Amino acid sequence: MLILEGFSILPELRVPVFILSLVVYSVILAGNLTLLFAIVFHRQLHTPMYTLLSNMIICDLIGSTALMPRLMYGVMTEVKQISIYACVIQAFCIHSYGSATQLILTVMAIDRYFAICNPLRYHAIMTTKTTVKLCLLAWGVAFVLLFILFFLTLRLPRCRSLIVHVYCFNGSLYLLSCVDTTVNNMYGLFVTYFLSTVSFSAIAFTYTKILITCLFKTENNSKSKAIHTCSTHLSVYFLFEITALFSIIALRFPNVSPNAIKAMGTLMVVLPPVANPIIYGLNTKEIRNIFTKCIKNRIFNR
Repeated sequence: MLILEGFSILPELRVPVFILSLVVYSVILAGNLTLLFAIVFHRQLHTPMYTLLSNMIICDLIGSTALMPRLMYGVMTEVKQISIYACVIQAFCIHSYGSATQLILTVMAIDRYFAICNPLRYHAIMTTKTTVKLCLLAWGVAFVLLFILFFLTLRLPRCRSLIVHVYCFNGSLYLLSCVDTTVNNMYGLFVTYFLSTVSFSAIAFTYTKILITCLFKTENNSKSKAIHTCSTHLSVYFLFEITALFSIIALRFPNVSPNAIKAMGTLMVVLPPVANPIIYGLNTKEIRNIFTKCIKNRIFNR
């Protein structure tokens, strides 16, 4: 058995923290599942952009569900023990959330590039078959990279049992070993660098091209629609990258308090799944229209 330290919470604050965690998790589930059901059950949303969005929603649900129930259980029961199998599953799910999200966001940028820079050929290029292949490729690349990552970690003998964090992740697992972990560290850095570089390079290239295209568009309506769609995607991308960056930086500074490090790590998994349905719900006209129509039908059909 391993010991998952979790947050240091005063006894009188346990119930408020549990209630806050429950509310946050409920918001995540309600927002993401509502958006996912809207995409699945409304044919007008069966387009490449919304197919990719549904994959991102699945990423958010995987990450938040891997973290929140265990976090709430630990807060209320003060049970810190966790089996190695449960720890590995949690770590794999949280890493899958981060890796797949970056790759899905990359594919979404490519989709926006073809939609705005090559609109006449967009439907010929981004067919349903192509979209599904790109989604499978994103999940497949993430799975292969993480399979190797955790294979390298699980081969190490363990001589420690304390994980000084709120949840399990690859770094916390290989630090339980007393042997040389240089290979694990180098491969982990490679995975982080590869995913970040691919994501940033693709988004920087596509949005530079999109910006240039928008500057030369004569139709104000088309220009504003393109900018509005891209700003939504970029907001989601920067929210994910900024929370991840703060989490990584916090781990590198020994003077940062353990609770602050844990809070940053938790924020990286919780904040994007909370904010993404709000960002897409408010900024996407098709989704707003569907929700408005549903609300009107509910009110006038009573």
